[in-house]
Amino acid sequence: MKNLSSSLLRIGACGLALALLLPANVAAQAATGFRFNDMDLREPHVFMNLIFCRDITDTPLGGFSVNNELQTAIQTDGDMPLDGQLDLSLLIAMTPLDQSLATNRMQFGGTNCTSPLASTTCWVTAPQLDGTATLRTTGDCLAPMDGTTRPYVPAITNTASPCFVSPTGTLLLDVGGLSVPLEDAQLAATFVLNPANNLVNGLLRGFLRETVADTTPIPEDFPLVAGQMLSSVLPGGTGACAAHNDKDMHHGVPGWWFYFNFTAPRVTIVMPLSTLLMDGFE
Repeated sequence: MKNLSSSLLRIGACGLALALLLPANVAAQAATGFRFNDMDLREPHVFMNLIFCRDITDTPLGGFSVNNELQTAIQTDGDMPLDGQLDLSLLIAMTPLDQSLATNRMQFGGTNCTSPLASTTCWVTAPQLDGTATLRTTGDCLAPMDGTTRPYVPAITNTASPCFVSPTGTLLLDVGGLSVPLEDAQLAATFVLNPANNLVNGLLRGFLRETVADTTPIPEDFPLVAGQMLSSVLPGGTGACAAHNDKDMHHGVPGWWFYFNFTAPRVTIVMPLSTLLMDGFE
């Protein structure tokens, strides 16, 4: 037992030394990270009834709008007490990024990134979309599903080439503190330069079932709409004030296709040691 303990201590010391000596260059080899610095809900729009029915997606009411709330969470550390981390961080990691290939391994999900935004560093944590991204040099990588959009302004931006599109999966998306469970979620973005230093024309889409929206409460720290069920602020939902209906059908189930546009500049990321050993030295 004493010999085993000594061996484990030596292994741990070696691993720690490796992590301290190699994080910058190994992480760069193992993965390239792109963190959302802007994300806007394009559809469905969010409405609330205050004297009359108001669209609070982009237009502030009492200082609050959905997209302003998203920007504030993505770009600042406003939680009290301050914790030195940006409040909402969504990270795409290519492991590794190689734009000359037809596919790249990729991961996407929420993570932790340091504040301030201009010098942020991110950690790769457990991803929700993990698999093979398809890269394209012609055409679009992702667009809204046919027949699921309204002529809102601004319109949804498609993702044009050169671009990548993620695998499809289930995503619990943090929308400024509200967790939105999306089915058949997928995202894509256009590369800027090669190797890319930014992602633009980003599109994230996924389907929210009406039955789920009916039982998803809006957190108490959301002004104006706190405590209501999510479906009550979506056009066509139970108790919604909007005169029109944004609901869609997907696989015979009613709900809403959610569409977000985003941009994501390249950031420094720190990989866990186990990931570095697995991905960085293969």
